[in-house]
Amino acid sequence: MAVHTSIQPRQKWWNIAYAGICLVLALWGAYDYWVTIPGKEAAVGAYDAAAKQVEDFEAKAQASQAAPGGAQPLSAEEVAAYTQAKAVVDKGRPTPPAAYDRPVQLWMYMVGCGVMGVPWFLWQWIATARRRYSLEDDGTLVAPEGRFGRTDIADIDMDKWMSKSLATVVLTDGRKLVLDDYKHRDMHLIVGAIASERYPEKWSPEARDLDRVRAEAEAEAAKAGEPAKADPSAGGGTAG
Repeated sequence: MAVHTSIQPRQKWWNIAYAGICLVLALWGAYDYWVTIPGKEAAVGAYDAAAKQVEDFEAKAQASQAAPGGAQPLSAEEVAAYTQAKAVVDKGRPTPPAAYDRPVQLWMYMVGCGVMGVPWFLWQWIATARRRYSLEDDGTLVAPEGRFGRTDIADIDMDKWMSKSLATVVLTDGRKLVLDDYKHRDMHLIVGAIASERYPEKWSPEARDLDRVRAEAEAEAAKAGEPAKADPSAGGGTAG
């Protein structure tokens, strides 16, 4: 029966989730860049202006007291302005934004996460979904790179299969096709069909390592105190 792959659900949802996280971080960076940081700068500016007013009014009052003829109090308007400015100063000087705040919000969040991150993860999802593989009943491998019959396939490298779910088909013309079961659902059936045809004592049609299957069967039998009865055709599931 022919085998057809599709994108692994986890690949789809992880990429969508990462794109969503990047979008949130980009919006957060934009809010800080255009709202939070200017607000902090305005607060610092207001404090500095109020501190200058308090200093000026107090200096004027002291000068009036020292002038001949006695104290010349501040006008009602000046007293009101002084009281308002003093209330601002009494709250303490706000912490100004750091010099690196704007560059970080701009380049890390708005550009890095928003301009680059969101499109990147969405493209990874779309590109992976568009890469489809199939193995036809006659053993023809159909990949984005083309159609390859049994005689076009020289070998299959399974060195990374158990650790990374990656198998490499080596074509007779020297080209190599990487088959990734982590990204493509049912890829293990294609890999298993090719590998078991060439190495029937090593790999099952479901791409299981038969040496491991036999070792596990022997270990279970040893625990039970019975002779091992490993089924070379035992399978089901992918690498790992």
